Amino acid sequence: MESLTKTVLSPENAQKIIGHHLDSDRTIAAFEELKEGYFNSAFLIRLEGGFQCVLKISPPPHIRVLRYERNIMRTEVETMQLVKARTEMPIPEILFHDESCTLLPSPFYGMEFVDGIPLHKLRKTLDPIDQSSIDRATGTYLRQMNAITNDKFGYYAQPENHFSRWQEAFMQMLETVLQDGRDANVALPLPSEEILALARRHAAAMDEVSIASLVHWDLWDGNIFVNPNTKRVSGIIDFERALWADPLMEVNFGAFGINHDFLDGYGFNYPFTPAQEIRRTLYNIYLFLIMVIECSYRNYPTQDQENWARKRLTEEIEKLQKL
Repeated sequence: MESLTKTVLSPENAQKIIGHHLDSDRTIAAFEELKEGYFNSAFLIRLEGGFQCVLKISPPPHIRVLRYERNIMRTEVETMQLVKARTEMPIPEILFHDESCTLLPSPFYGMEFVDGIPLHKLRKTLDPIDQSSIDRATGTYLRQMNAITNDKFGYYAQPENHFSRWQEAFMQMLETVLQDGRDANVALPLPSEEILALARRHAAAMDEVSIASLVHWDLWDGNIFVNPNTKRVSGIIDFERALWADPLMEVNFGAFGINHDFLDGYGFNYPFTPAQEIRRTLYNIYLFLIMVIECSYRNYPTQDQENWARKRLTEEIEKLQKL
């Protein structure tokens, strides 16, 4: 996806990065931009001899981003390393991480290449048994990640905004993204003050959450890689939005529908309780607010995301008003 946040990289600069961080004088044989992401730029690099890696680069320093997006490259690198060490989740190895801004004006990192096909491209070709197996495995992996805990809630690499209570952390997150919307003059289905008031009326439902779990929050099919031969998960990526939160915030619990195979793999007893239903609706509102507001920061080539997210945001606000 084209976006203002994506850094342009020349093959010459890519060669300098590889030479510096991998201590290699091998020449880049293939260099390709991976365009499906929405925020960081990413490039597939293949060296002579066949070695492959992926290079991800933060937005240019002059580009305005949403407040929650500060330090998200550091979040991604550190959470990938943490999850790889603490779970069975198939995580690509981090090869290098550079925040010095000497070789490039933006932080960047390199990771090993994941051999596989994103699930959103493969799902329709899979038989139901293989789909179910992959979804159950995803649930199992995500539960392992969510079992990693912290004593404070909030975005991983923003400790200045960490709180001992989940309600405080979430309301601060909601207020912040609404401020991002006001800064960009984004029209919303309700004024931001009314959205906040609606959330506050239901905020007590978050007091059930006493443990801050490590939440991926972006584990949709595009971030799950599958080996097309074995039909097994070969890699999970894009941890940049990870945070210490309620596990129910994971998008897999209802942001894009309910997948019962995932729930079985996770070990979650569905349906939701009334308090869980309120929390899930609040999390959907927060997600769709971001998806609407970020469009004014990114200058996407189409309005497809904004139109889709606006409809879902309105539906979730109306749902919360009725709960």
